[in-house]
Amino acid sequence: MKKFIITLFSALFMATSVHAQDINVAFTIDNNYPVFTLLAINTILQNNKSDSHYNFYIVENNLTDKNKEKMAEYVKERKQNIEFINIDTHVIDDGEYFFGFSGRITQIAMARIMLAELLPVTVHKVIYLDGDICVTEDLKNLYDIDLENYPAGLALNISVFESVDLFKLKSGYYNSGVILMNLDMWRKENLSKKMVDFVKNNKDKFVYSGIDSNVFLYPDQDLINVILNGRIKELPQRWNNQTIRGEVLDYLYGGGIVHYIGDVKPWNYPVNPDDGFKLYYKYWNTSNLKKYKYYYAFLSLNRGYLSLYDYKLNRFVKFRRWFLKAFEV
Repeated sequence: MKKFIITLFSALFMATSVHAQDINVAFTIDNNYPVFTLLAINTILQNNKSDSHYNFYIVENNLTDKNKEKMAEYVKERKQNIEFINIDTHVIDDGEYFFGFSGRITQIAMARIMLAELLPVTVHKVIYLDGDICVTEDLKNLYDIDLENYPAGLALNISVFESVDLFKLKSGYYNSGVILMNLDMWRKENLSKKMVDFVKNNKDKFVYSGIDSNVFLYPDQDLINVILNGRIKELPQRWNNQTIRGEVLDYLYGGGIVHYIGDVKPWNYPVNPDDGFKLYYKYWNTSNLKKYKYYYAFLSLNRGYLSLYDYKLNRFVKFRRWFLKAFEV
């Protein structure tokens, strides 16, 4: 009998320790980002050393059925959960298109401020992630950070913009590409509503005329910094290592999250030699999504990305040779 009890206890203990805990992660995307979101999810799961169970919440505006099926199949094959939540972004700005740089920042990006209202009330905590990231450490280490009495945790932005100086921020200026959110506090204090109301009452700050500098060039990020002024827990910088054009980062291989900010993304430069991009390709090559690398390589070639910035002619020639060789029979 004693042996039976010990065996039963051991079995129960092992069963409950298979998954350390449920971790909630949210993305906000449109039809341009399903593959890149899956690549981000791939890096999360490849570094799931704690064998935690993930609930991925995909907040979207009219994602196609094909994209939903593709994402659902990828996640469920890896025995994780995925849920799609459709949002009408008109609730944020009464249907008015509030921001001029539509080619770079879309309305769905603003949906992160609505997560407390969009996710089930049974979800008390969530990590919001932009799709242009690469996770290099067990995300549980971020999820377990104690937010104390702060509604959100963010890492500092690598630069401060003049437009938000107008509001005299009490602390630093934070990047909204990675947010650890206390959803219970957001709901209790109606923070989503306060942010939506701020947008509606300050629409002039969200419309860029090309002349006025006192506007929010990064509307979701500026908005979060303003409404949560002095109430943001500063996360260790490794949880949002911002890199532009894939330059070498001293802390790149120390673990955390690499965030590819700016217009130049890794999928635009599939053979870029910079370390930041190389890291992205390393995960991409082991993601079962490698076929898309060739697809985006072709798009990059077609759109002329390879001639931008510091991509010299010799790099273009090397890429062309590599690209043609990749399709040799």
